[in-house]
Amino acid sequence: MKTRIQHRLKALCGLLFIGLLAMLTVYPSLRFLLLPVIGQSAHKGLSALHAVSLIALSNSVRLSLLASLLAILCGIPAAWMMERRRWRPSRILMISLWLLFVLPSYLMTAGWQIVFSRTMLAHSVLATAFYSQFGIIFLLALKGLPFAALAARTSWRAIGAELDDAARLLIRNSVFRRVTLLQLLLPAATAAFAVVFVESIQEFGIPATLGAQIHLPIVTYAIYERLATTPVDFTGAALLSWQLVGLALVAVAVQLYAAARFGGALVHGRRRAHLCPPPSRSEASLAFTGLSALILFGLAVPLGALLLAAFSPQPTAESLPVAWNSVLYSALYGILAASIALAIAAPVLLRQRRGNGRFGQLIGAFSLTNMALPGIVLGAAYLIAFNSGWFALYGTPFLLVLAYVAVQLPMLLRFLQAPIEHLHRNLSEAARLHALPLAARLLDIEGPLLAPALGWGWTMAFIQVFFELPISELLYPAGRAPLGVALMWLNQSLDYTGEARLALLAMLTVLLVAGAANGLLRVLARVPLAGEPA
Repeated sequence: MKTRIQHRLKALCGLLFIGLLAMLTVYPSLRFLLLPVIGQSAHKGLSALHAVSLIALSNSVRLSLLASLLAILCGIPAAWMMERRRWRPSRILMISLWLLFVLPSYLMTAGWQIVFSRTMLAHSVLATAFYSQFGIIFLLALKGLPFAALAARTSWRAIGAELDDAARLLIRNSVFRRVTLLQLLLPAATAAFAVVFVESIQEFGIPATLGAQIHLPIVTYAIYERLATTPVDFTGAALLSWQLVGLALVAVAVQLYAAARFGGALVHGRRRAHLCPPPSRSEASLAFTGLSALILFGLAVPLGALLLAAFSPQPTAESLPVAWNSVLYSALYGILAASIALAIAAPVLLRQRRGNGRFGQLIGAFSLTNMALPGIVLGAAYLIAFNSGWFALYGTPFLLVLAYVAVQLPMLLRFLQAPIEHLHRNLSEAARLHALPLAARLLDIEGPLLAPALGWGWTMAFIQVFFELPISELLYPAGRAPLGVALMWLNQSLDYTGEARLALLAMLTVLLVAGAANGLLRVLARVPLAGEPA
């Protein structure tokens, strides 16, 4: 009887989770994307299909392809240096890649805009190159480099030393030998290329800052313009959103084909680890040059420009009132959204570890499908689905937090899946045999082991929500603008000093909140339950 009740409770929890997924993603997405073909918008949608310009689509595809190729060409050698050579600055390279991943794209763009706003550089050749398509490709490649390097690093680690030995014995030509080994990276390189391409075509911060300033049509910003200008063109925005979703699906299909065509098992019982030698002088000099360029162009120049602009005198002719309270609003939104997403993701993954494979397949399909929806598309879907009827939530902070949760939940499910699966079932089974209650098993056994992963997951979700832009632009409540909206107001008004000061305050706030949250989590992981010995 007790076992039957437990199975029914598990099934009920699964149904509740499915209903939550439908409310967060499936219902609003279908409500928005089907506008051109159903209801009263059908005729308007079919007629608007001819009015949608292909310029924005061609620009997005061309720029994203070039940026992805550049990121792959730089990411594979960087990953090789971290995995195949005993190079001391490898840790600095990894930290730089993580900082580049966390740094919002529109703040990086703002830093470079501040640099080229100086009188001595305003009309230079570098400024002309930056305020063009080359500048967008450069920024997109910088943002895609961490994805490419981390994906290639995993494959470099999986290629054992026995494959190198076999290649030396069977292939005399060193060029052919290296080409043969590089073929083993095709699945990882294709996967990294697909991820970088999808991230590039879904990027909103760079088109909203640099793209808007040079008047270059890009799909993501074209969707925002159709929703932010009067009259609002929901059907045209939905048609453009279909283009983004279609491009993402094509990239995923190419990646799956490459994995099936060129993939293979690289980790086996006879696999031998590499004894990484120190790099040669030429390798070390090239790696040091690349690392210096990455730190200089990706971090030092934009962050240094923001720092200098923050402490420069405010030009009264261009100054606007700075919305300092946006930092507080974004901090509250980020804390709530990250906590809710973590509270949903962790129990779901724990149930998946104890349940059957169908539930795990559902979670994987949900996370992959939701990653194909850009933030601007999900924001537009929420704008349509929750603006009337029973779900009239538009203009409330609750809807904004709900959209943040929908965006961060797939990332947390992917990020926490491996740490939770690594916990052996015997830990909880042994505790259950010793009659420990559920709270004790979660807080004293699984909690301390998962505390580092939970802390990192919460921090990543909080930072991404804190600096989030496209959803914030479409769904923010009146009088409670998030940080990204306030920064965009200042950027579009060319008030770089106010933007830099607000960005600097935001970075300090992120460090304080993330540090306090992780410290509190470590303390709670060590606190014994009531009635237990300390």
